[in-house]
Amino acid sequence: MTIDDVAALGGGRKVIDLTLAQRLKAHREELGISQSQAARELDVARTAYRLWELEAARPAPDRWRLVARWLGVSMTTLLLAEGLISEDEGRTSDVVAAAYEAATGEPSALAAEREPGDFFLQAQSMIDKSLERGIIKADEAGAFREMFSRIEQGLGEPPPTS
Repeated sequence: MTIDDVAALGGGRKVIDLTLAQRLKAHREELGISQSQAARELDVARTAYRLWELEAARPAPDRWRLVARWLGVSMTTLLLAEGLISEDEGRTSDVVAAAYEAATGEPSALAAEREPGDFFLQAQSMIDKSLERGIIKADEAGAFREMFSRIEQGLGEPPPTS
């Protein structure tokens, strides 16, 4: 079953509406690999990967970029699919990511990975750098800080059920 097949089963939903679990399973099946092989590629235990596909657990934030890259999607798409950001936040994130790349010649996700700390500290550092470089304005920086704080605080909640 491919990602397009999963989207078709969902009544023609946009691909962005697929959950992380659906994306993981569809991508793994497209590759023709087992859950164990997918887990190895993502450097996690097979049990952890299995729980992700069952929507019984989510990857830790420090794995999000790796999972997004493995799936061939942006961080925005991953966060939207998990209901962690709104569509407006997603559009703004995409615009800012494109502006960052235009200004620096490097994708923001790659630059963020080089920053010290966990996912959320890296995000704060990227906000600071984007503000310093004039890529975003102070009010946009504040909105991004609020968004990441909300995501971080919300991670203690169980994943949404279908």
